[in-house]
Amino acid sequence: MKSLITTTFLGLLLTTKCVAQSPPLVTLNLKNNSVFPRHFKFLERHPSVSYPNVFTAYIMPGQSYTVQLKPGTVLSQVTQREINATMRGQTAPGQLLLVVKANDQGRTVALIERKIRQ
Repeated sequence: MKSLITTTFLGLLLTTKCVAQSPPLVTLNLKNNSVFPRHFKFLERHPSVSYPNVFTAYIMPGQSYTVQLKPGTVLSQVTQREINATMRGQTAPGQLLLVVKANDQGRTVALIERKIRQ
């Protein structure tokens, strides 16, 4: 009787673990491709999450910051004003960096746009 209960409990636990798996995360490198250290602010929105996530990173020149995001997440670079607006429930677009896809695994995203002088 005791082993039957234990077996049933373990079976339910394993079944729940297999069914409730989250999608695999995509690893991205956010690179500071400028010659100065910078403080970057990011806003991530995933369709299945009702609230956006804000994170910041101080990145040295030529260095990268690694993040793991779910596929379908919209990643934007934002200012402090846009963060404040988001925290008040307003929509602040920011500068769109990318919409994460599964094939973006290991991708490096340059954070500073290079302007071509003519």
